[in-house]
Amino acid sequence: MSLWKRALRAYAAPGVEALCLALQDADGQSVAYLLWALWAEEDGRAVDRPLAERAAALAASYEAGVLRPLRAKRRALKAGLAAATDTDREGERERLKADELAAERLLLQALEAQTPPPSGARGALGAALAAWAPPAPKGRLSDLAGGFSKTAFSATNLADMSFSDEPPLANDEAIHARIAELRQAHQDLDDAVRALSAKSVPDQLQIARLKKQKLALRDQITRLEDRLTPDIIA
Repeated sequence: MSLWKRALRAYAAPGVEALCLALQDADGQSVAYLLWALWAEEDGRAVDRPLAERAAALAASYEAGVLRPLRAKRRALKAGLAAATDTDREGERERLKADELAAERLLLQALEAQTPPPSGARGALGAALAAWAPPAPKGRLSDLAGGFSKTAFSATNLADMSFSDEPPLANDEAIHARIAELRQAHQDLDDAVRALSAKSVPDQLQIARLKKQKLALRDQITRLEDRLTPDIIA
């Protein structure tokens, strides 16, 4: 799973958003950098001290030059602004929020791009923590790591996902929406198979189950696509 997708999954977990804000605002941490370190550790990616230092420098530079200015502008607009309507102010806040999210995604993608593929290595988190100053408080860091691990991909859960076979769909628009949903599920299964295959001891049974689920989804997508094509009477 990509770092961006993994970060979104973790950030949506209960309590993680508040932890990230505290680490960012009170503790001087780069949340993107911490999530990168946790992702690399979980995924078994080799991160030595030089790589961690390069990643820390990149994150620190990006935080100072891009993310903090965007964040400051967005937060300044939370209060009333003279000569501006609430509608205009909120519209500008939403635009800045979107820009901030896009900037965070760019940073995560840049951090991922310089990280080697999974190899079963350990020690990424320790190397990353040693390369960042000031150090993250142990209590909050431990809580973040716990929240992150709770959102780890569960092959068993995904293998047991149930996709009903062609539910009632009123029109072509509904069918297109369903196809998009199933394609995303198929992509998630692809990510899962790659993640499991990259482990030092792959669980072949789980991989086989996921591949079977992929085939079932592909069949369902094909049937729905056929419903969008009018019958041709020879």
